[in-house]
Amino acid sequence: MNKQELKQLISATDYAGTTVSKEFKKGFREGMKISADMLEQLDEPQKPVVPKFVAEWIEYAKKKGDSLAISFKPWNLYGVEYSKADRWIEDNQETFARAWIDSYEVEKEPLYEVIIGDLYLIKKFNNRNDFYFDTSCSLCAWEKSAYQLTEAEIKAIDERFWPFAVPVEK
Repeated sequence: MNKQELKQLISATDYAGTTVSKEFKKGFREGMKISADMLEQLDEPQKPVVPKFVAEWIEYAKKKGDSLAISFKPWNLYGVEYSKADRWIEDNQETFARAWIDSYEVEKEPLYEVIIGDLYLIKKFNNRNDFYFDTSCSLCAWEKSAYQLTEAEIKAIDERFWPFAVPVEK
């Protein structure tokens, strides 16, 4: 039972229609109100934050039917392509176990802007996966996501653009 379910259970419990005294009902309702107020003060457990490659490994291992115990060694199971996940799991065993059991949030990849002179490397829209430089003044009116790219996106276009990448401040 989670916090929300308990809160609903507390608010739904009542002695209406029974033969108990008014004082009892009043005391009961006051006790339920105090319980609900105390419940509000409880902290929700935070989901662990894992890198994207670990999240992909968890999804893949669960899809394959692997157990939590077996999933601690992806390299042993599926080879060297999972060595990065293997090293991360080795260094973050408790976080990995919590992510496997309780779900997780994926770590946000840092974003960069590639600016050369007055040119911005931007994404095209309409679900297209190509990029180009924009010289128009309309760039400032576009959504920031148009010209904020991940390292992988920049390097996929051309490795030579990476030295021009500037981290985006949050």
